[in-house]
Amino acid sequence: MRQEHPQKGGQGRVLLLASAMVGVTSPAFAQTGAADNSTIRALMDMLPNQNMANSWVMLIIFVGAFAFAMWSATWLIRERRQLENANTSMAMELADLRARHERAQALLDVPDQRVVIWEGRNEAPVCRGVLPESTGAPMDKGQFTAFGSWMNAASAQSFENALHRLRERAEGFDMAVETRAGSVVEVQGRASGSHAFVRFLNLDGDRAALAALEAQHTNLVQTTDTMQALMEGIPFPVWLRNGAGDLTWANSAYVQAVDSEDLTAVLNANTQLLDQPQRRLVSNAHAAQQEAQGRSVFNQRLPATISGDRRMVDVSEVAHEGGSAGLAVDMSEVEEVQAHLRRTLESHAQTMNQLATAVAIFDEKRHLIFHNAAFENLWKLERGLLESEPDNGQLFDAMRDAGQLAEQPDWSKWRNGLLTVYEETQPQEHWWHLPDGRTLRVIANPHKQGGVTWVFENVTEQLEMESRYIALTKVQGETLDHLSESIAVFAPDGRLKLSNPPFQKLWQLSDEDVAANTRIADIAALCRPLMERPDIWDDVSTAITGISDTREPMAGQLALRDGTVCDYALVPLPNGQAMLSFMDVTAMVHFETTLKERNEALVAAEKLKNEFIEHVSYEFRAPLTSIMGFAEMLQQQHFGPLNERQLDYVADISGESKTLHELVDNLLDLATVDAGIMELEMESVDTRALLRRVAREMTDRLHAKDLKISIRQSGGAAQFTGDARRIEQIMNNLVSNAIVFSPEGETITLESATAGDGVRLAVIDNGPGVPEGQRGMIFDRFNSASKSSGKRGAGLGLSIARALVELHGGTIKLDSVMGEGTRFECFFPHQRDVAEPVDERAA
Repeated sequence: MRQEHPQKGGQGRVLLLASAMVGVTSPAFAQTGAADNSTIRALMDMLPNQNMANSWVMLIIFVGAFAFAMWSATWLIRERRQLENANTSMAMELADLRARHERAQALLDVPDQRVVIWEGRNEAPVCRGVLPESTGAPMDKGQFTAFGSWMNAASAQSFENALHRLRERAEGFDMAVETRAGSVVEVQGRASGSHAFVRFLNLDGDRAALAALEAQHTNLVQTTDTMQALMEGIPFPVWLRNGAGDLTWANSAYVQAVDSEDLTAVLNANTQLLDQPQRRLVSNAHAAQQEAQGRSVFNQRLPATISGDRRMVDVSEVAHEGGSAGLAVDMSEVEEVQAHLRRTLESHAQTMNQLATAVAIFDEKRHLIFHNAAFENLWKLERGLLESEPDNGQLFDAMRDAGQLAEQPDWSKWRNGLLTVYEETQPQEHWWHLPDGRTLRVIANPHKQGGVTWVFENVTEQLEMESRYIALTKVQGETLDHLSESIAVFAPDGRLKLSNPPFQKLWQLSDEDVAANTRIADIAALCRPLMERPDIWDDVSTAITGISDTREPMAGQLALRDGTVCDYALVPLPNGQAMLSFMDVTAMVHFETTLKERNEALVAAEKLKNEFIEHVSYEFRAPLTSIMGFAEMLQQQHFGPLNERQLDYVADISGESKTLHELVDNLLDLATVDAGIMELEMESVDTRALLRRVAREMTDRLHAKDLKISIRQSGGAAQFTGDARRIEQIMNNLVSNAIVFSPEGETITLESATAGDGVRLAVIDNGPGVPEGQRGMIFDRFNSASKSSGKRGAGLGLSIARALVELHGGTIKLDSVMGEGTRFECFFPHQRDVAEPVDERAA
């Protein structure tokens, strides 16, 4: 093997290591990372020792750093030169861009145009430029981009559609739009990338006129197409005619109405919908109107034949210089409905006019459109006001002004509260208490289509009847409960409806026994053991539950085993009901028995009394006649003279005998009247002769008291039919009574006068008069005022006088003034109706 020199080998290794370090520190090594740490360590191991290695390492590092610095400087110089070239190029490009921007901005800001740019979907648009004010386009960006605010409706819709296609599908457009100010603006739309550009150009001169014509033509075409489509879709016949009256177009409904195949056939045949007389009527109407106005409109309902049927149609036709256009609307069904509605409304109106309840109907505008007769009668408002279709609130005000409505604390609030029904969907009910005491139930019923129907129901009588019914029911209940009678009411099926406590007590029934709906058979089973005759309940049950054409009441009397006697009655009630009542008449029966026994005893006693009086009277007459005869003989001194005292005694015997005789006669007369056996001997009575006889018979008694008698007649002598003896007896009793109470020296007047259908006889004295307390019993038997005054008398004269006057069918009355005198007046009818004798015991 060849041996190398260590130094040379060392130097070679050092050079190799240096080269490696230079490579390591080079940028290429740093970028590529080709050197490996293991290589460096291998090179370091080639050095002979460590110190030498360190020196060489330092040298290598220095050389590497120097070489890197040189390389870096060279790279920086080259990069700087490249940057300067790039800056120069960018400066030139920036200048070019600025020039281009200025040119674009100058183009965008050209007068009479405005550009709107959209950079993206969600970016706000950018507006550049200005349009003249004459176009009507606003200057503000926000207002300008609200295109519908300054474009007319048709142009705005067309522009919005084109703009949508531009932004969505980049479809450019060129169009003219019309502003609300009447100007025409040309619009161009283009797209570039994500940008959308729209330019608005103001047109003037011929371009503006041309654009306006184009826009107008487009609108006319669109309008014509739309109108033609509309008329084609209308289900009514529509036609167009030229100036000569020939058809130029018609819709499918017209073709169908004239029973043709298609429009061509209709136009070729000039088939008319209206008949010749109707067409002549339309032509004459157009001719008359066109002469005055230049154009005419015809609207009238005419007959026409549609699809073979004769129908009524509303014909509307407009005529102008170029021809006419018409429309026919079939109104046959409408006429039928209207006729039916009219008949219905008339029927309803007639019906509501017959109602006693007041009704008023208002429309959706709150105006009165109907009211019935009861409404007028209720509120008494002027007919002119009602016929003027007043407002609802105005009508309430009129009611208040007329004093028909009660005053309210806040009238406006109350009235407006009522009128809120127009905003409601459900009826409202109110109660009005009117000032005149009436009560109204007011119902406000809102209509679905608007308006309100007011119903005023006078419930005054109903409320009164309900109140009376409730009160009556309570009173009946209380009355039934507190009646002494036993009451039970049964339904037609024989079930108990109600009963009172006396019914339970009488028949010894418990509350369960008289519960509602208890069968009459059950009650009868409980009551039969208490009765003497149980079959009575069978008759009652049959009468209540039996079926009969005539429901007759029942009545009778029954006896219970405990001695109770009851009157029962079954009374039919309305609705097939029946009321059964029981009255305890036990005490009444016993009392009636006692009365019968006592009456029989009284009758026997009365008979015995009359027989006694009659017997005694007759027995008294014989000795009285003897005494009066002997007294008269002594007064005439047939058996020798008598001294003065003896004559006085004889005179007293004679006077007292006459008084006793009168008393016996009166007693006998009373007994005859009471027995009903007194008969009158009727004849013609002359009042003048009668009064003279009475005055003559009373002469002695008048002289005894120094009294005078006067006779006074009115209308001359009067005659009537009567018993002269009994009438003279009446007058004698009245004059005797006057003599007793007349002071000495006075005059007693006898008076007679005709009185219509009879005669009046009166006896008048100037005595002290009859006291007020005694006038009611002055004609009673054995009642004599002479007893209290010290005068003698049995008290039978006036009683007999009244009995005899009444027996003649007349009357007697007393008229007395204390301290001035007394007047007894008797009335006797010309045609006598003999009265029954008065039983003064009954009186």
